[in-house]
Amino acid sequence: MTNPSNRPEPSEPAPPDWLTAIRDRVQAAADDPFFVTDCEGDLSIWRQSALAHVTRNDEGEITGWSTPSSYKVTDHIAEIELDTWDPGEDPLDDRRRTDIHDMVIARDQDRPRLLAHIDQLEARLAAAEAAFPGITYLTPGEPVLVYRAEHYSDLLTFGLYTNREAARAHGEDMDRRDRTQSRSTKIRTWVPESGDKDAVEELVVFGPDEEDEDATGYLVTPLTVTAVYDPEAEE
Repeated sequence: MTNPSNRPEPSEPAPPDWLTAIRDRVQAAADDPFFVTDCEGDLSIWRQSALAHVTRNDEGEITGWSTPSSYKVTDHIAEIELDTWDPGEDPLDDRRRTDIHDMVIARDQDRPRLLAHIDQLEARLAAAEAAFPGITYLTPGEPVLVYRAEHYSDLLTFGLYTNREAARAHGEDMDRRDRTQSRSTKIRTWVPESGDKDAVEELVVFGPDEEDEDATGYLVTPLTVTAVYDPEAEE
């Protein structure tokens, strides 16, 4: 079983260059979408901005257009002469029609949808990291470390937390409620029971005199949580 304390500290990854390049191309395509015309055996890709007399439905899809009488060379992206005028008459022409439409759909629709999905996944990963630091870097079966705030003499558990700082804060707040002495003269610190990184800690109060030291009984105890039962690990 992997010790969660040995897991490397997560860092915020930089977006890869290829993803940044895709985002740039998607933004350029959004500003300049393409349109496929298929008329009397002429299969063409046009820039939508070059088409004339364009009409659209409520969803923004083009329902009517005419090709421009004059245009820049870069407005007419591609042109293929087919042997047939209508789909279903020749398998090879139908394949060419499908390929052209698929390329334009991939450029103008699929890539933006995939990037939006990536953004959603990144947001979910960020939320998971905020709740459980390091959770998105786990390998299958690796345990998760949580922290229990408790008081050993009363056998009371106050809560389980995904980070040590939150468990400490709970213990410190409980100790302040218990005490009537002036808080300004007290120094609180968490003392580990050993040098291990994941050792149990106890809240200790010092001051105001050098000899004043009071172990409060409030503990932060690290616990490992696993997703599945492993009989071999128990043995």
